[in-house]
Amino acid sequence: MKRFLSALTVLMLLFLCLFSVSLAEDGEDFLTDGDYRYCLMADETARLVAYTGKSNELIIPARFGGAPLTVIGPNAFKRNSSLNRVEIPDTVVEIGDYAFFYCRKLTYVNIPDSVRTVGRNPFAACENLSEIGISKSHPHLTLRDGGVLYSLADSRLVYYSMMMPRGAYTVADGTRIIGASAFYACGTLTGLSLPETVSSVGNQAFCACTGLKSINLPENLSYLGDGAFNECSALHSLVCPGMITRIGESAFEGCSGLEELILPEGATSIGDKAFAGCSSLISIELPEEIESIGHNTFDGCRSLRKIVLPADVTYIGSYAFRNCYALEEINIPEEVSYIGNYAFCFCSSLKSLELPDTCLYIGDSAFQSCSALEVLTLPRMLSTIHTGVFAGCLNLAEIHLPPRVTAIGDQAFMGCRSLASIDVPGKVASIGSLAFYGCTALESAVLPDSLTYLAPNAFEGCPNLAHPPDPAAYSEKQ
Repeated sequence: MKRFLSALTVLMLLFLCLFSVSLAEDGEDFLTDGDYRYCLMADETARLVAYTGKSNELIIPARFGGAPLTVIGPNAFKRNSSLNRVEIPDTVVEIGDYAFFYCRKLTYVNIPDSVRTVGRNPFAACENLSEIGISKSHPHLTLRDGGVLYSLADSRLVYYSMMMPRGAYTVADGTRIIGASAFYACGTLTGLSLPETVSSVGNQAFCACTGLKSINLPENLSYLGDGAFNECSALHSLVCPGMITRIGESAFEGCSGLEELILPEGATSIGDKAFAGCSSLISIELPEEIESIGHNTFDGCRSLRKIVLPADVTYIGSYAFRNCYALEEINIPEEVSYIGNYAFCFCSSLKSLELPDTCLYIGDSAFQSCSALEVLTLPRMLSTIHTGVFAGCLNLAEIHLPPRVTAIGDQAFMGCRSLASIDVPGKVASIGSLAFYGCTALESAVLPDSLTYLAPNAFEGCPNLAHPPDPAAYSEKQ
């Protein structure tokens, strides 16, 4: 009996060494078999979660823990720097999203007839993948033109090889979907013709296609995913079809050569960073239904000179127009209630701006370094002048603070060297550090009796101030 228990203990230890278990974030038990990590699914089949080995040529096992391998999970081989050739067993029915993402040395992979479903481009950024082994009679997938993989069930272009010859490409008639990341980082692609059947362009579909100069978007297109044209730096002009209602996040971010962009009239939303880094864009007409300008939407559009915001806009996000150096004219609609941090930071050509009384919040450094700004009307409902909001506004000679203001933040007017006088409203209780530092033209500062805190350096660097306020006099009120 003792020998039996001893042998049983040894077997259990061996099992634990071969098949170590960890708990995944989603609650699944992950099992380890050599260089493979997998999990057992409800149908008693296995899903490959990760491979950590260094093999150049890999034959993926057909079974794990006695269970047939049916799914290669998302990112399972992501960034493997050794893989050159991969054989997928004929037990596999699904290859998950980005399964072989950025396997830079991968040159060959076979896809057996058993595979029914392929997720978001499993071979994105596989820059040396020159051959996909797939039968001509594959029931679910087809390979065309030597390097373009299509899914038959949903008429989706899954993968366009980075090894395709330089030039333009015509997508097959009948294609309905350009899949997520389908053309990811295909720098040799210079032009693309889409059939009228295409109704959807997935997330990052053309991301980093740095050679893409022209593309037609068909009239039936109704979905344009996040980052669809991110970093398409050679793209000069584009017309978005009228059926598109949403411009996704980072849709055109980094399109530094984009000079003309016509948006659909029926669009109702624009995602964060949608046009960030479009440094050649001079003007753009926004659809009338737009109600918010998201974070970083036009950040870095340094050639943008004028823009008209739709009347229904209520929100301008952080960094929305940061580094729009050439922006000379912009309207702030009557319904705007929020202007985010750094929203107009470094808009160095903006000379005048009128903010509506509906605006309740202007964030930190919202107008920092708007060096040409001379005239500014602040909303009457504003209660706080936040940190650095007008810092570096070199030409701001006059400003009237609203009567509801109760606090002036750190560095709020720092470096406003043209400001000659300031009359602080009667409800202000605190003035922060360096609030008026470097206001070299400041001659008069009228402070209210309500003030209970004045930072010691609030008026430093103001040599022309006739009667510098004494911070100690206000600290005594606390």
